[in-house]
Amino acid sequence: MGQQSIFFHNAAGRLHDDDRGFLRITWHPNVLELVARRELMEQALEWLQRYGHGRILADQRFIAPFSPTEQQWIQEHWTPRALQAGYRRRAVLAAHDALARLSAAAILMPIRDHISYCYFDNEGEAIAWLLAQ
Repeated sequence: MGQQSIFFHNAAGRLHDDDRGFLRITWHPNVLELVARRELMEQALEWLQRYGHGRILADQRFIAPFSPTEQQWIQEHWTPRALQAGYRRRAVLAAHDALARLSAAAILMPIRDHISYCYFDNEGEAIAWLLAQ
């Protein structure tokens, strides 16, 4: 197991810098506060820009669904900057909530040609896949 240090945290979730070269995003349950969620995403972008590893483990098991406004902001504003910073692999611990899974999938579909991503129920398998390439 790699060593993790907290890179950032707020009401929406935590960002852990894993010494194996990826960022772990853990979303807190039922947080709908748009400002906190955007702040978490902006800090994830800061990590990508600073370290350039390009790999994210997104723990979305307890995430609240992304609103259409959030989906649009992520697709139009966050994702292009993340791709420019080297974002290339995403392992997702799938949300328990069906609406949350659908809203997250809607964000990833338009960029499926630009990054590799895969959904997992098992964290160990997700990390192994993330580090495989």
